[in-house]
Amino acid sequence: METMTCRQGMADTPQAWIYYKESGAGIPVLMLHGNAETHLIFDYYEKKLSMKYRVILMDSRAHGRSRIKPEYAGSEFTTADMAKDAAALLDVLRIQSCILFGFSDGANIALEYASLFPDRTRAVIAISGNVSPDGLILPVRAFCVGKYFCLKAATSLFRGICKKNPAASCILSCLFRHQQLASLLCNSPIMSREQLENVQAPVLLIAGTRDLVKVSHSRLMARLIPRAQLVLIKGATHTSMFGRKAFYLKIIHDFLDKSQA
Repeated sequence: METMTCRQGMADTPQAWIYYKESGAGIPVLMLHGNAETHLIFDYYEKKLSMKYRVILMDSRAHGRSRIKPEYAGSEFTTADMAKDAAALLDVLRIQSCILFGFSDGANIALEYASLFPDRTRAVIAISGNVSPDGLILPVRAFCVGKYFCLKAATSLFRGICKKNPAASCILSCLFRHQQLASLLCNSPIMSREQLENVQAPVLLIAGTRDLVKVSHSRLMARLIPRAQLVLIKGATHTSMFGRKAFYLKIIHDFLDKSQA
């Protein structure tokens, strides 16, 4: 059986300790997972892409093994903050530029990165991403907003309880982490037309007609990002890339072969 050599570690970045894992060799591909997920969702894609590329997986701040530093742990954060974490990780790994591959919130982080660091971006693969919260379909948007405000109220309540009963601090910590993640869905990203126009690398947008992101929003993204192409997959849902792996992988390989030629 073929084995894959992996390297892993914890990168000390300005605002967080970021867990990362590397495999393969060649042009670097940084893979960015979605909200409340970890790098493990990319197991199949890591194995396939590492045959040709240097694949870097990371757990975003407040996800998986990564941890926010104490002085920043008490605040909500944005996809732009997470994009800066990614840049800081690449600095630690001494990678000047790379391909960004993101799913859901990871796609949003990838687009933020490409806008903030256009000279460090070789290409972007953004699957089921959005560039503003109102890009989500209405039922999902309503659920996310409701969840966020419920968590915010619960966190406020437990702050009061912790003053009388410090033992409840572990519950408070858990609630606030969930509030931080819910905040991402409600308040981030918010990318302006100017920010999107600053993305200079070729961009592959993949979305489904039954996605959690509006089809009209995916089409708007394709119009506003200068070198973007949209692959809209009929009947595909938000997580179809994990059920139709070979199909999605072919689309990704075709794009990379052309954009990196």
